[in-house]
Parts: sequence; structure tokens; C-alpha cells
Amino acid sequence: MVSRAVFGTSGAVAGNDHLAGALIVTVTVCAMAEVARPLRFLNVPFGLWLIAAPWILAGAPIGEYWNDPIAGLLVLALSLRRGRRSAEHYGSWDRYIV
Repeated sequence: MVSRAVFGTSGAVAGNDHLAGALIVTVTVCAMAEVARPLRFLNVPFGLWLIAAPWILAGAPIGEYWNDPIAGLLVLALSLRRGRRSAEHYGSWDRYIV
């Protein structure tokens, strides 16, 4: 979300980074609740978009061609990892916890 300040991006790429970053953070915070863990898979399309965005949108400086794909790969890797489940149980919600 700070790529505009760090890399000096402008135009569609700068707006894209702000929007994608905000969506990724929002989905991640929602997925912190154990019963909402499957929401983390919504970050997969956002990560794929970050990987492809510098080549699709105009106005990307050279640093953005490295920053966005690395950030996208990190989002993908962290979204697919399951993590440990707590010892607590959630009644009928247990079958939905992935």
C-alpha cells in the first residue's frame, strides 16, 4: 500500500496497489477468526493479481516489477498455509473450519 511513496508509482498502478493492499488486509483480518478461516482463500486471486498487475497496467516503474510479484507470492504462500487449530470446539460450525 505504500508503493506510491517508495517507488514513485502513478496512475493505475498506484491505485491498484492501494486497492489490492486494502482488500488483502481486510480479508486477512476477517480470516483471523477460526470459524472464518476459509476466507483466507479469497486472498489467492488478489495475490495472483499482484503478480500480473505491473505488466498489465501502465505507469509501473522498474521497482514495481519486483515489488508486486514478490508481495503476490508472499500473499499466496501465507494464504494457503493452514496453521494449527485451537483445542476449542464450535458446535455445528466445526465442519466448516478448514
